[in-house]
Amino acid sequence: MHKRLPPLNALRVFAAAARTENFMQAGESLFVTQGAVSRQIKQLEEWLGVPVFTRTHRGVQLTPAGRQLATAVDTAFQHIDTVVQNLQHHNLRQQLAINLPPTFATRWMAPRLPDFRRQFPHIDLSISTHDVHAPRDVRHCDCVIAFSDQAWADGDCALLMVEQHVMLASPKLWVGDQPPRLEEATLLHITDGNVRMPMWEHWCAAQGLTEVNPKPGLSFSTLDQVINAALAGAGVAIVDEAMVPKELAEGSLRPLSGVKVAGPHGYWFVNLARDAESRALVGLFRDWLTGQFG
Repeated sequence: MHKRLPPLNALRVFAAAARTENFMQAGESLFVTQGAVSRQIKQLEEWLGVPVFTRTHRGVQLTPAGRQLATAVDTAFQHIDTVVQNLQHHNLRQQLAINLPPTFATRWMAPRLPDFRRQFPHIDLSISTHDVHAPRDVRHCDCVIAFSDQAWADGDCALLMVEQHVMLASPKLWVGDQPPRLEEATLLHITDGNVRMPMWEHWCAAQGLTEVNPKPGLSFSTLDQVINAALAGAGVAIVDEAMVPKELAEGSLRPLSGVKVAGPHGYWFVNLARDAESRALVGLFRDWLTGQFG
């Protein structure tokens, strides 16, 4: 098929000459001499077997065959230019694969994604929320935000934030100005696999609440589910304050007291970059995260 096409350089010169119908101006736009343009046009006409320009003492003009070819060549070059620009734009885009805890992804990361996109429009994030506890659990990710009470033993980890727990409930459970009594309230729990996390035990121990039984209540697999249950008025929850700024501001969840209890869990940044490009992207993402946590 390529043997049926005229020489590409001759077509390129012809396109420039056809736009101006002036060999000298075409040569200037291509940084070649008028004679070089004339030779390329002559070569093209010999290849086609028909003239594409008429020559007079006043200059050159496209023949009907030349006008037909000019339209086709211009359309073809425009199409090639569009494809090349699209390919170059695609190559400029970079992808960063990250794994996040589910509630962190929906309640902390999602509201901040517009800011990330504004700062890094060339980076496409691929976000997963798989349950991971060590680098060996992670597949095809450049970095991880791990929820843990300590750094991963075999990972490049840095602490981002320790949880700040507050005790919350829906205003539906208030009686006048009085918050629900913990001794009578339904407690909302989070499970890690089949194990209930001891958030209520930790809270009660920190506050010396010996009269509260921290074990009964409703259990959920994610903090997000606990928050939604609390919003519905299903019970009282111990929640990381950073996950509910909107609900606290709106008053759809109210603290039962002004007390906060830190940890013991927090969010750790784990760098899993395997090459120079991913290390650069991970570095940008880590710096952005650090700025968000202040």
